[in-house]
Amino acid sequence: MGGLNTAIDFFVFSFLSYLGVYYIIAQCVSYGYGVLNSYLLNKTWTFQHQGKTSKYEFFKFIVLNVFALIITSFLLTVFHYKFNISLPYSKILVTVVSVGLNYIGTRFWVFNP
Repeated sequence: MGGLNTAIDFFVFSFLSYLGVYYIIAQCVSYGYGVLNSYLLNKTWTFQHQGKTSKYEFFKFIVLNVFALIITSFLLTVFHYKFNISLPYSKILVTVVSVGLNYIGTRFWVFNP
C-alpha cells in the first residue's frame, strides 16, 4: 500500500510542479493526497484494524503525518537549495524518509493494538 501512497504523492507533486505551483505548496497538497489514501488503506488493509475509528487514533495519525510533512518539507528545501539537487530527485530522497517515518509511526504508534 505504501507504493500506492508514494505514487499518488509523487504524481500530484510532479503535476503541480509542472503547472508552476510553488514547491512547498505542491509538497503539502501532494502529501495530503497520499495521507488520505494511506489512512484509508492502512487502517483496513495493511494493519487490518477492525472496528470503529477512534478520534484519538485519527488524531495520532494526523500528528504523525504533520510531523513527517514538516520534516520532508525542510529536507526538500535543503536538498534542492543547499545541495543543488533537482526538485524531482530531491522529492525522491524525501519520499524515502517519509515512507520510513510513516511506516514506523503508523505501525508502532497509530494502529498499535
